[in-house]
Formats: sequence, C-alpha cells, structure tokens
Amino acid sequence: MPFHLYFHLPYCRRKCPYCDFFKQVPRAGERQRFVQALLREIAIAGDELNFFARPVKTVYFGGGTPSLHPPEEIGTLLRRVNDVYGIDSCAEITLEANPGTLNAELLNGWHEAGVNRLSIGAQSFSARKLKLLYRDHTAEDIPEAVKLARAEGFDNISLDLIFGLPEESLSEWESDLASATALDPEHISLYNLEFHEGTPFERWRAQGRLVPLAEDAEADLYLFTHEYFTHRGYEHYEVSNYAKPGRRAVHNSAYWESKPYLGLGPSAHSFDGDSLRFFNKADLHAYFADIEENHLPIGGRQVMDASEQIEEWISLSLRRSNGIRYESAKARLGEKTARALWERATELPASLRVVNEDILLLTAEGWFRENSVLLFLFDALKRRTL
Repeated sequence: MPFHLYFHLPYCRRKCPYCDFFKQVPRAGERQRFVQALLREIAIAGDELNFFARPVKTVYFGGGTPSLHPPEEIGTLLRRVNDVYGIDSCAEITLEANPGTLNAELLNGWHEAGVNRLSIGAQSFSARKLKLLYRDHTAEDIPEAVKLARAEGFDNISLDLIFGLPEESLSEWESDLASATALDPEHISLYNLEFHEGTPFERWRAQGRLVPLAEDAEADLYLFTHEYFTHRGYEHYEVSNYAKPGRRAVHNSAYWESKPYLGLGPSAHSFDGDSLRFFNKADLHAYFADIEENHLPIGGRQVMDASEQIEEWISLSLRRSNGIRYESAKARLGEKTARALWERATELPASLRVVNEDILLLTAEGWFRENSVLLFLFDALKRRTL
C-alpha cells in the first residue's frame, strides 16, 4: 500500500497564542540547517523504516508556516523524496500558507516545484477576530492570496477558518462564511477555538482575560455552518472538513482511513498502518543532534493493543460522513462486538445518529458532540465485550 508523507516545518514569523503545535521563530541561518537535516532524515528513514511501501501517495508540508520556505527548499525536499521513495505521478502535494507571506513569484515557484494544492490559513475575514488571534495578516490579504494563487495555476485551494471565539455572534460568523464562499475554494476546514494547555490563551482564560463562548452558542455556529455549506454544494465529509465533489483532502483522509503515513521533522507523528505509532522529539536542538549523528529523532512509540485498535477504528470511522457499515464492523471487530456497538448506538438520541441494520453514522450534531458520543459507545463495549 502506498504511504503518505508529512513534513513538519516549525518556523513562524511569530507564535500565535492559541496554537499548541511545535513551532519556533527562526534564528539567522537556522532554516537552511533545518532543510539539510530534513534531507538527511528522508534518507535515514528510507534505509531504516522498511515497512513503508513505495511510492509516496501524498506529501503535506505543515507547520509552522511552510510558506516561509522558498520554492528552492521545497523543490529540493521533493526531489529527495522522489529519489528515495518515488512520488506517485498523481500525488496530491499540499503546502500550508499564511496569506501574508504570499506573492506571485513564490506561488509560481512552488507550483513549478510540484506543489499542486494550497492550504491557506485565513482563520477569519473579521478584523476583530484576526486581532484577537494575533494573526499577522489582514482580511484583505486573503482574497489577494487566492487571486494570486489562481493566476499561478493553483486549481485546488483550501481555506482554514476558526469559529467559537469569545463574543462571536452568528452574524459575524456568517460574514466569515460568505467571504470564504465568495472566493470559491475547492475545500474548507473549520476548527472551533480550543484553549490548549500551556498556551497563552489557556493562561488568559484562567486569568479571566478571555471568556470562552458558551458551548450551546458554539453548537449553533457549527450546525449553522453545516447547513450553510451543504446548501452551497459542499460535502460535509468529515467532522471539520467540507469539499466540493471530488475535492476531498486525500492526505488528511489517509489519517482517518488508518492508512500508513510517515512524519518528518520535529514533533511529527507516524503510523505503520497496523498497530505501531511513533513520533519525533518536539525539540529542535535534540532533533538536530540525532539527525547529525545519523539517528532518527524518535521521541516515543506506542503499540496499540486490540481494544485500543477497536476504539481507534470506531472513532476514525465515525468522524467521516460514510460512517460504519455493519458488514465492515463485523469483519473488523467480530460479530459480538459489532452487535454490541449497534445496540448501544440505538440508545443515543436520534438527533445524534443514524442507525439501521446496514449503517451507523453520526449527524452534524453528533459530530459536534463527538467526544461524549464516543465515550458513551466505548463504555458499553468495555462492559459487554472487552
């Protein structure tokens, strides 16, 4: 089975206070050193991790702000990947980009280097929200970025938006949605604001400087979004993702379909497609030290047991719009566990799920309350079957 490749490029011009990803403002000359380390990590992984089949099906440059890397660096990394693994001729190759970092020359260079999908971190078209999020771009930068990308040949563009900010109203959020759809992106990813441990936002919440939006208000925004986009031709195909027909994110779908993927760069995660997960050290100094000694910078491993694999398969399946087919559940889990899952699902409120003898899937409201739904399902499986 071809695998999927993720690069974590951690550099940002500044750190957003809500983000808990591993990130760093680069020191002089450090970015070039980092690219050389990535080139070496590609080669080491190619030699040591022989359970990843070839060729690479998708490549995703995430971060951080990958658009801080010029086309020469992105092109060099892709050539090394092709030399070591081979890249499928139809591979989806995505670059995350900040609207404030884009210009025609860069976009043309990335496209010529092989990038064929752009994920633009718009986050909002509201000046108030962008200021609250400490973003370093303006609302006007977003349509300009899309216009420039179209002119340079990008026909697969995704926009990221964040909802559920303090004091956010339905009308403010609807304005964001209208501005996004006016740009006609092929894909839209939506995330509700979270106050992650260790971030300034979490600290400010504890101090009372930020008051989270009430959960019911967040739910209203989420359900309104579902209706808004599905009525405009977008498929709500995963909890947080919408796409035009035929434009689902191939790379991200690999995560939800339990396909193998390799993560390169500090803090990146990998999965062998079966039971083994491992992740790189979230420390740039340690990352450099390991790579320069020709070691993979692995920070930890997890081999999932049977019950963990069952729970993960159920949770990932229910994140997607096609849900779980009973025959697939019976083949994957065994008839006893599949039957227990179906019986427990019928006990959920009808507003959260669709269940019949053939299929189990969650409604939009079920997706919003996904954590509670999964806990409810797993509790029954543990008591009845595991």
